[in-house]
Amino acid sequence: MEDRAETTVGDCVELEYQVTREDMRQALKARAKASGRARRTQRFALIGVAAFVGASAVPLAKGETPDTQSLVIAGLIVVLLFVIQPWLMARQFHKIASRNGAYRAKVDDFGATVSNAGGSSQLNWTAAPHYAETPDTFVLLSGDKNVSCLTVLPKRGVQEPGGVDGIRTLLDRHIRRL
Repeated sequence: MEDRAETTVGDCVELEYQVTREDMRQALKARAKASGRARRTQRFALIGVAAFVGASAVPLAKGETPDTQSLVIAGLIVVLLFVIQPWLMARQFHKIASRNGAYRAKVDDFGATVSNAGGSSQLNWTAAPHYAETPDTFVLLSGDKNVSCLTVLPKRGVQEPGGVDGIRTLLDRHIRRL
């Protein structure tokens, strides 16, 4: 199916797209930046890495052999939390999102409506009071402290001239950019 969009009268942009893993990766990354819990988890992980590196650096500063086990653990924490875990989450979210095939979305002054073979959902602007823009997507985010809900609108679904700018204008008019 070809990704396409139509811009209609009355400030409305329609999208048609298939969700990709990269869409989900970018959306989850944007969500993590907005979520207090995700930021705390990352800080905690970095403190843990610093502790393990510090445990190796102190003996090195004294001219002793550093604790390589601590360095290996620090490296594993970094790889697990910042490489493998985001990849696995994006993979799982994509698997769930792609079960229902192609998506159609409409963004207008009332909110965003997204539908696929599994059903449809209509979000008014109070349900998604924030958004983030990534290189390839617009991500609508819920207003709760853990940002428990997100809606992904891939820019490639917009093919009409000015469609991406049209979505950005609608979002900026009604909700806050993060």
